[in-house]
Amino acid sequence: MTEIEIRGRITKKQFDELFDKLSRNGELADHYQRLSIDLSPGFDPDTKSWKNVSGMDIRLKKSDEKEKISIKTGGIHDLERKEIEVKLQTGQFLSTLDLLETMGYQIGMTYFWESWEFNYQGTEIKLSKYTEEYFTFEVEGKENIEVKKMADGLGLKPYSNDEYKKVINWENQNIHKLYVKDEVEKILKEKY
Repeated sequence: MTEIEIRGRITKKQFDELFDKLSRNGELADHYQRLSIDLSPGFDPDTKSWKNVSGMDIRLKKSDEKEKISIKTGGIHDLERKEIEVKLQTGQFLSTLDLLETMGYQIGMTYFWESWEFNYQGTEIKLSKYTEEYFTFEVEGKENIEVKKMADGLGLKPYSNDEYKKVINWENQNIHKLYVKDEVEKILKEKY
């Protein structure tokens, strides 16, 4: 499947207003707490960044009871990226981490946030809360959906390529944590 997506940051006020609009005029498709482990190749733990970008993102994700492994190929700034997902049975998260570590994917980042996904006029709009002050949006569609036009219509400004790279680095330094399996086990016990 090829997805077309754009993303950006929004204020708490924008989040509240957009949440209200989408609740009234769209359909809430999903709400979850997401634990995501990014073990993509080329990660440098000293700088918490990807120095040797491979064009392949490897993530293990848990959204409430749903678990999956996701691999995206293509450049991080590509509008269209191929995504391969394999759904896991609930409870396979840690054994899948063991598998990935055995295959050599042992360093990366741990992300945790809360998201609401809405179906709205042929697109999926995701609103996410990382902290009490940090919110983002994502507009995703299939090949024929003009996601940029949809974002513009909602007053949303997506990141430029340069901005997105800076945002990822800022989030990794200030919000997200280095991957440590013991810490992941703690999050699983506390949040799920």
